[in-house]
Amino acid sequence: MELLWKLKKVLLCHPPSGLYRRDDRCQSKVDDQTVRVVLPPLDLAYHAAVLERLGCQCKIADYPSEHLTWENFEKDVREFRPDLLLISATYPTLASDLEAAKRLKTLLPECLTVARGEVFSVWDKLTLQKYPHVDMVLTGESELSLAALVDGRSPVDIPGLTYRYGEQILRGPEPELIADLDALPFPARHLLKNHLYRSPDSNQLLTTICAARGCPSECIFCPVRRVSGVKIRLRSPENILEEIQECVEKYHIRDFLFHADTFTYHKRWLIELCRLIADQDLEIRWGCNSRVDTIDEERIFWMKRAGCWIIGFGVESGDEQSLLWMRKNASLDQARKAISLCRKYGVRSHAFFMFGFPWDTHQTIRQTVAFAKELSPDFFDFNIAFPLPGTEFYEMAKEEGLLVFPEGEEAEGYAKAIVRTRTLSPEDLERWRTHALWRLYLRPGYILKTLWKTRSLPVALNYVKAAMRRGRGLLKKKSNPQP
Repeated sequence: MELLWKLKKVLLCHPPSGLYRRDDRCQSKVDDQTVRVVLPPLDLAYHAAVLERLGCQCKIADYPSEHLTWENFEKDVREFRPDLLLISATYPTLASDLEAAKRLKTLLPECLTVARGEVFSVWDKLTLQKYPHVDMVLTGESELSLAALVDGRSPVDIPGLTYRYGEQILRGPEPELIADLDALPFPARHLLKNHLYRSPDSNQLLTTICAARGCPSECIFCPVRRVSGVKIRLRSPENILEEIQECVEKYHIRDFLFHADTFTYHKRWLIELCRLIADQDLEIRWGCNSRVDTIDEERIFWMKRAGCWIIGFGVESGDEQSLLWMRKNASLDQARKAISLCRKYGVRSHAFFMFGFPWDTHQTIRQTVAFAKELSPDFFDFNIAFPLPGTEFYEMAKEEGLLVFPEGEEAEGYAKAIVRTRTLSPEDLERWRTHALWRLYLRPGYILKTLWKTRSLPVALNYVKAAMRRGRGLLKKKSNPQP
C-alpha cells in the first residue's frame, strides 16, 4: 500500500483470452453471435480518460481484437513497465483473464494488479482467495474508484474495492453509482487502435457511445441492476452530441452503436437526442438496443430521421408463460408490433431469443423457434440461457441442481450449455440452438430478401462471407433435437 503514490503508469487490457463482448450485461463470445461485430474496449477507454485527468500515462491493449498472444502481453509489460495493471474480466473467461496478473507478477513483482468486471460483484473475495496474484478487484461502476486508488486514497475508503491486507481480504464501502454521467470525460479513443473496429456490413469505422446506465426491469437472467442500479441515469443529449461530433471530426467515425441498458426507455429524452442529431446533419448511421415495449411510431420516426438503421430487441421467448416466469414484463403482441414498426420505417431488426431455463421443454423451445419464424426479423440469434453469478436465474439453477459445471470454474459462452433444464440435457439445448439457426437462416426467401435489402454489392458480399463463416461454425455441431 505504501507504493500507491507511485502509480503513474497504468496498463489497461483485455487479456488474450478470447474474443468476447466485455460489457457487464453481455458477456458472449463474438463468434457465437450471428452478427460478428468487434466493439472497442469502451470500459478501458473510460477508465483511462479518468486516469489521464490525474496525470497518469496510460496504455490500452485489446489483445483479442488484434489476435495477439501472451508473448505480446509480456513484451508490453517489459517495455511499458506499468505501476498498475487493470484487467477487464468476464465470467466466461475469468481464469484465463486473471492469468495476466500471474504473468505480470513474474516480470514486475511490485506492480499492483487490479481486475474489474461484473463477476466480482459476487465473487470478489472468492477471486482473491483463488488467484493470489490479483491484488484487488473493483465492483460496480469503477471509473472513479480506480481514480481514487491511483490518487493515493486509502483502500479502506474506496467504494467497491476488495483488497488484500496482510493475510486478510477486506471490502471497502459499497459501490457508488455515478450520478452525473456528463461529468465523466469522453473515452480515451486516442489510446485505441480505432481501425480495428468496423461495422460488419459496411466495413466502415465503428465505435460505441454509452448513452445511459441503469435499468428498472426485473429479468431474472440479467445482472445489470446489481452493477448499474435500478434508476436510469441519462447523459444529456447535448453531451452525447458533442461526443458524436468529436468522433466524426477527430476520428472520422460515422458508424455508431448507442449503448444503454435500454436505449429507448425515456421517450422525451430519445426524441430530443434524435432532433439534435438530425439538425446537425452529421450524416451518421447508428444502431441501438430496445425493449419491445419501449418502441412506438413517434420514437422510431425520429430514430430513422436521425440515422438509425438497426434496432436490437430482446424478445427472448415465443411462450407467454416463459416470459412471465423470466419476469420480462413484455408480451408476444408487443414483439409483433415492434418488428412491424421497424419494417414500416425501413429500420432493420435484430431479435434475440434464449432458452434453457429450468421450465423449458421441447415444446416451449419449439414455440420460440416458430415465433421467430413468424416475426421474421432481419437478423436473429438463439442463445442458451447463461446463469451469471448473482442473478436470480443462477440461484434458481444452483438450488435445483441444474448447473453442470463446478461453481467458480470458467464457463465457455452462450452457445455452450452450462445448465440443463428439468427435462432437457445440455446436449439437447445445444442441438436445439443449432437446429433453430439452420432452420431459420437457410430459408430461401429469407436469403433472397436479405441480399435484396443490401442494395450494394460490397455489403452483399460481406453478408455472404458472414453466412459462410456462420455455417462453418454450425456444421461442427449436431442439429437434430429429440422430438
